[in-house]
Amino acid sequence: MLNFLKIKSLGARIIAINLIGLIFLGTGFLFVDKSQNNLIESRKEALILQANLIAFSFTLNAQSVNQEVNNIDNLFLTQNWTSTKIARTQIFNENLQEIFDSRDFEEETIEQNRKKSFFSGLLKSFQTLFDRDAPILPKEGYSIDNIKKSFTGVTTASEYKLENGGITVHVSIPLERNSLKKEVLLLSTNEGDIGRIIKEERKRFLRAFLIALSVSLFLSISLSGTIARPLNRLAKAAEGVSDAGIGEIPSMDTRNDEIGGLAKSVRRMTGALQDRVKSVEAFAADVAHELKNPLTSLQSAIETLQISNEEEERKQLTKIAFKDLKRLDRLISDIASSSRLEVELAKGEFEEIDIRDVLESVIEVTRTNISKKLEIDVRLNIPKNEIRVLGIGDRIAQVFYNLVDNALSFSKSGSSIEINAWTTKKEAIIEVKDQGPGIPKENLGRIFERFYTYRPEEKSFGNNSGLGLSICKQIIQSLNGTIIATNRAEGGATFTIMLPLQN
Repeated sequence: MLNFLKIKSLGARIIAINLIGLIFLGTGFLFVDKSQNNLIESRKEALILQANLIAFSFTLNAQSVNQEVNNIDNLFLTQNWTSTKIARTQIFNENLQEIFDSRDFEEETIEQNRKKSFFSGLLKSFQTLFDRDAPILPKEGYSIDNIKKSFTGVTTASEYKLENGGITVHVSIPLERNSLKKEVLLLSTNEGDIGRIIKEERKRFLRAFLIALSVSLFLSISLSGTIARPLNRLAKAAEGVSDAGIGEIPSMDTRNDEIGGLAKSVRRMTGALQDRVKSVEAFAADVAHELKNPLTSLQSAIETLQISNEEEERKQLTKIAFKDLKRLDRLISDIASSSRLEVELAKGEFEEIDIRDVLESVIEVTRTNISKKLEIDVRLNIPKNEIRVLGIGDRIAQVFYNLVDNALSFSKSGSSIEINAWTTKKEAIIEVKDQGPGIPKENLGRIFERFYTYRPEEKSFGNNSGLGLSICKQIIQSLNGTIIATNRAEGGATFTIMLPLQN
């Protein structure tokens, strides 16, 4: 029953749905037959009433006038009965001979050939489907059987189909002008009288139906053009982007409806995907470059080790090879961690987290494992009230681990690291301060770049992958936060994180 909903084309589906109402409207054409039934029945009742009035008038005339009066023509003309105008009036004697016919007094009308309109031709083809099931009018123009029945005192009312498809109604009743003669009065509707009324009704209905059909089709096609066509454009553009990785989604900024909103969303999604592709390409290039350096160093050390005969030189080359292997291991671990991080952040499975709990656990681990060995004091200043943000607990902890680890790597023995946290009306702010050498001004803009590393000369090179601060920025940005790096006036660096509070 709902197979039209399976139509693949959205435009065709819109037209089909809009035509359903018109189909139901079209079925109303069938109910014109009900009006025809009512019309025929009312005509029968009207003719029976008219026939009875005429019969009663004959009875009065037979009593008040000379009973020998036989001039029926003069009687009808003097009475001027309405029935002779709306119906054909005939009188038959006992021999079934017609002794009066009102048509003899009608002026002959010349039927003019009328041009058939489009609606008339269309209506005629429809009429063949809705022809009424009625007996054909006998060639005599009346039913002899009904006339005979009326001579027995029975009133008959019948309908007959004409050759042109029209309907006529015949009513016959017994007529007594005096006690000596028996006659039958027959009233019949004019040819095409009922059919003309029904035809006009059907014509008006068909005209209204065709107008409604035209308007519905026009509106459906217009609606399909404003919905299906833009969707097809979006689909083709999206296929081009997915196939070739390039292309542009058509702009529909002038539309303020759902299609315009969809176009904007698809454009943003496409832009994000293209940025993602570029980011992956850049990441792959950076990874290849960063892996190439320790591999080249390792290869050179091993090749030199094979030809060197000096024991001291061989020990130094072996030490370099181990350092390069250690750097490779750290690089691969950080790269794998960064890749897993992107997938985890894309899922967006965030929860409410109290920043104080995360900071306390990070500082506890740091003090236990690292800071005491390096004789560096790590201080934590947090408020008594909760600092609730939305995020992933492990990843937020990773941010603070990386920042504290970075501060420790630049801090000298006996120095301190200070971590402060507080809130404003809308944000949670966390600072990590160290007393190291600080960040050169020319490098402040690059400090969060992937694989970027800066180490003073006294610090060992190769122990850091350059991904730690980049991962911090990636996590904070996924939480709609901000991270910045600045230098302290008294020396050292400050990393400030701002996260939206979860109310």
